[in-house]
Amino acid sequence: MKRSVKSHSANLSARTLVRAATLCLLLAVAFSAKTAFAQTGYTGIFGGGPFYKGNVQPNIVEIENSGFTEAIVWSVEVNSVGNLNFNGEFPLTSNGVYIGNATYPNFPGDMAQLKQGTVKRVTFSVGSSNFGDWENITALIESQGTGPTSILYQDFQALKAAIPALDAIDFDDENSYNTPTTIAFGVMLGQLGYHVMPDPYTNNSYWINVVSQINSQLPGTVDGVHLQAYAGGQGNSPCVGWNFGSVPVFPGLWDQNDTPAQVESIMSGWHTQCDILGGFMWIYDDFVGNGLAAQYAAAINTAVGASGFTLSGPSSLFLDQSGKTGALVTITPANGFDGQVTLSLSQLPNGVKGGFRGQTDQRKMGFEAGSSATTGLFPITVTGTSGTIKQTLTFTLAVSAAVGETGLGTQVDLSSQFGVYGIYHDGSKYSTGGLDGLGYSYSANQLTGSRVLDGVLFNLGPQNQPDVVACGGQTISLPQGQFSDLVLLATGINGNQIGETLTVLYTDGTSAQVVQSFSDWYTPQNFAREYEAVGMPYRNFDDGTKDKRTFNLYAYRFQLNPTKVVQSITLPDDPDVAILAATLLPANVGN
Repeated sequence: MKRSVKSHSANLSARTLVRAATLCLLLAVAFSAKTAFAQTGYTGIFGGGPFYKGNVQPNIVEIENSGFTEAIVWSVEVNSVGNLNFNGEFPLTSNGVYIGNATYPNFPGDMAQLKQGTVKRVTFSVGSSNFGDWENITALIESQGTGPTSILYQDFQALKAAIPALDAIDFDDENSYNTPTTIAFGVMLGQLGYHVMPDPYTNNSYWINVVSQINSQLPGTVDGVHLQAYAGGQGNSPCVGWNFGSVPVFPGLWDQNDTPAQVESIMSGWHTQCDILGGFMWIYDDFVGNGLAAQYAAAINTAVGASGFTLSGPSSLFLDQSGKTGALVTITPANGFDGQVTLSLSQLPNGVKGGFRGQTDQRKMGFEAGSSATTGLFPITVTGTSGTIKQTLTFTLAVSAAVGETGLGTQVDLSSQFGVYGIYHDGSKYSTGGLDGLGYSYSANQLTGSRVLDGVLFNLGPQNQPDVVACGGQTISLPQGQFSDLVLLATGINGNQIGETLTVLYTDGTSAQVVQSFSDWYTPQNFAREYEAVGMPYRNFDDGTKDKRTFNLYAYRFQLNPTKVVQSITLPDDPDVAILAATLLPANVGN
């Protein structure tokens, strides 16, 4: 029993802007490695505040290099209206929107940094011994269900979009035990791309049924169980009464009860008795920064260790159309295994090719995009295989418009409406408020002066000067002519901007309206007519520093009547919609 603590994408081609389906390209290249090691389970560490508050960076570095392969951040509270927070001190979501950067803006980046070392899974734990969280989940599901309009769906969707490094949700329900709503919640999370890991200390028949039911509806969703073998779970054994079939059980011990040597002895016994593949420690808050993290990780790894390999590499890569990018994937050996490793890539976006080079324990991974490659943010998985042993590394590949100065389309002059200083050179210090009024701005070094999205040119405004239009219901003249589409490069700021109205006026006096939602530059929502234009690995702050998370600039395509002559466009009356560029596509461009 745990105690509580408070604490898209699509292409804008030379002929049209279309939402293209992502096609599959599977590449596999086999190489020999002198030695290889593969993690067959998870060696986890629970932690609360040390993962997000105070002087966090040394803690992230410690766990990143500790030998633990799972970081379990504890504990997400769910209130009666579905809002999420950590331990009553770190708000995560509100009304379906991620708000965590208002409190700890570096948190998503810190979670990604963990996975640049030995950590291969980041898990958030929901609930504790407190009464309330799981009862609230039950009430919300009974009243709203788990579909896209439900608050739980929206909050956990926003959480995953804001923190791409987040892989799994730990179910720490210690008093509710509502079978139908827990199963529905688990299936919903699986549909959102999460894995689920129950965290029981008692009531084994309930949990065995829940796991079976979730996986029968959505196979593979539950891929591990954290079994508490301390406190209220003292005396539990993963070898007796906790058989989940093919789903492995990872038992946990508490540092206040067991030293690293005792943990190794206990885990070794379980490994001998029923071949456990991993385990976890409760709780990092007890031994932050004193070196015990590495000792406990080594104890579990030694106890359950089988020869194999781990993979490490980037948390994200950024690739432009008509461009190339790459990074190293490192194979880390242990326990004396000597064999061959095959590296393969999962599905790649349409128009992107990739592969590996080299025959050492550091392989060069490279990608190349065509001029009309599908843009967007894509999870890419590297799988390493050696016989029956497999290991994976997942990162985000951001595919963006090409850097260039020539392309199709007629540029719309926005200069008379530039009133916001939204693009600054790296290292600039300024007091203008930046793009969002809070001091943050796009990086001129990342955006460059112009972009070519599927052959269509967009010229951006001057840098370190007013260069962005803050929408205020103003009317902007358009170059007169017959055009098929108007495309904006734009974004929402200070949250997603929903249901904004734009009006196009033609010279014959007729007009057409379109209602458009705009994603926040940090939380892409893939709204209708919204496409990734440029993904960037950071934004600038007014003190000259960088906010090292992924930020986005989006393209929005609005169809025009190609038989009429355009005159002007009236923008939404919302300054939190920011427009950086606009281009008209000629009427002879087909759809």
